[in-house]
Amino acid sequence: MKEILYVLLDKYAAHEMVFLSQAINDGEMGPRECPKYKNKVVAHSMESVVSISGTRTIPDYTFETAPQDYVALVLIGGHGWRDESLADEVLPIVKDAIAKGRIVGAICNAASWMAKHGLLNNIKHTGNGIQQLKLWGGDNYTNEANYINEQAVSDGNIVTANGSGYLEFARELLLLLENDSPEMTERYYQFNKQGLVRLFTPRPRYAFNTIAFFTTDNQKMVDFYCDIFGFETEWNRLDIDVEMHLDGMRILLFPREAIEKMTRQKFTYPSGINGTMEISFDVPTFADVDEEYERAVSMGAKSIMEPTTEPWGQRTCYVADPEGNLIEISSFVA
Repeated sequence: MKEILYVLLDKYAAHEMVFLSQAINDGEMGPRECPKYKNKVVAHSMESVVSISGTRTIPDYTFETAPQDYVALVLIGGHGWRDESLADEVLPIVKDAIAKGRIVGAICNAASWMAKHGLLNNIKHTGNGIQQLKLWGGDNYTNEANYINEQAVSDGNIVTANGSGYLEFARELLLLLENDSPEMTERYYQFNKQGLVRLFTPRPRYAFNTIAFFTTDNQKMVDFYCDIFGFETEWNRLDIDVEMHLDGMRILLFPREAIEKMTRQKFTYPSGINGTMEISFDVPTFADVDEEYERAVSMGAKSIMEPTTEPWGQRTCYVADPEGNLIEISSFVA
């Protein structure tokens, strides 16, 4: 049976390996009779390794005695990766694993250690923030362009994660290992991510989805909302529809001609300023209302109403986007 090797250094973060190792050995109905893989621990010596919480784990192998036919090498984070004399003993093993195309996972400080040795320079990756990767990596880290600010990132056979991304880390590795079907792996992830209460609480008949604008020029709208309000999008400028995100908010853009073709209907549209709806943004204080209003107008937004403090204690203003949709910027904090 193929083995998964977990590299533990002194003061390792025990929680970062729990969900992966559990899923390997335990299924939805209890312990697996015939697990696909075996979990094995590799450490500096055969002495027990102490975690951050003070618990101890007895290794199965040392760095010198670890087998060569394992299926995956998983570097568990913790404080030990700061100890160069100890951590760098792992370097030949990791380089060998990558060269042979083995699955490699690195979470938390282990991902930063990978950056330090230039092992993230050819892949999309994440870690404990780009600043830590640059700090640890120094001149050896040259791939800031492919840093992705996500809990976990999988590219090829290498998975990286930040220290709070242990569930996402487990999911990406389980998918690479094909430990279960993708559907079962996602179910395991959602169960642990959301919890029993949320998963089994009856849901309302409707869940609010999004607001969509029917547009004449998607490119102008994308530039407007991304440049002025900080929306993000992965739109490739070829797809007819656009999805933009900001702080949990989602807006869709869809060409007017496309919605008419899809529905086989002809619609009428407001001309000039659209007084049928608005988008509203909160900012921290009254002063921010004024500042963001000036900024938006200077960048091309049409001024509708200058900042005004209303009798009910709100300072508010209105601008319009390139399609004439109203945008409110306001605060209740003087």
